[in-house]
Amino acid sequence: MRADRKRLALKGKSGTKPGNLLKNRIPVRVRYADSDKKPRFFENDTVHHCGTSDSGEFPLTLTSTDVYSGWTELRAVQNKAHKWTFEALADVRDSLPFSLLGIDSDNGAEFINNALLKWCQKEGIMFTRSRPYRKNDNCHVEQKNNSHVRNFVGYRRFSGADELGALAGVYRSLCPLLNYFPTQKLLGKTRVGAKVKKVYDKNILTPYQRLMLSTDLSDEVKAELARRMGLHDPVRLQREVHDAVAALMSLNGKRNLEDAEATCPFRPSSRLRHG
Repeated sequence: MRADRKRLALKGKSGTKPGNLLKNRIPVRVRYADSDKKPRFFENDTVHHCGTSDSGEFPLTLTSTDVYSGWTELRAVQNKAHKWTFEALADVRDSLPFSLLGIDSDNGAEFINNALLKWCQKEGIMFTRSRPYRKNDNCHVEQKNNSHVRNFVGYRRFSGADELGALAGVYRSLCPLLNYFPTQKLLGKTRVGAKVKKVYDKNILTPYQRLMLSTDLSDEVKAELARRMGLHDPVRLQREVHDAVAALMSLNGKRNLEDAEATCPFRPSSRLRHG
């Protein structure tokens, strides 16, 4: 039954935990008005790669999305400690071809902490947060969690330094591929009997193209964007993403097999195996 398939489908778990009283020092942003949708204001969220259980330690993905253009940066984060989220955000800021003017996040403790607040104040970066339990307040980044993260690395549980490094390897090629080159945008779905027909927008602008058309970016920034664009080949990036995802899944499958063998109650002892 369709209802049973939907109920049993593997889903990502939310690991957002409310921050402390520090929230009172960070203003709430409900939405971006059209006049406020300018380049360099980023919404931020984390994707937990914990499988079906959020216990123990597992890596996360920091998703950081420019509200105006959809430009998205992804970073593999070691665990839920805010130290790693802060370092990933600083790395995003340093890697951008333009300055970072503002960040917006949910109320998770990985964002709502003194280290990040002090850094934003020092660097002159506006820091706002969404309302608790209102995912639509961060809708720009929430949709990227699915299209840019889950659609490529899925809902498996990852673990260990090797898988963390492999996850980072996926994002090294995936980010420029999605930021500079066209990808189809889903406009709608219609069901025809047992089949679903999807309609895609064929004329969508890439994040790179939106930034190049913006009147809020200097000619110097656009020249740097164009220079970076010239460094990338979409065919090569597609191949690198495919190979990186395959390597990640291979590592994950091997570890899961080893874990299953280690915990199997019917695993033969070494004495029995050698006679």
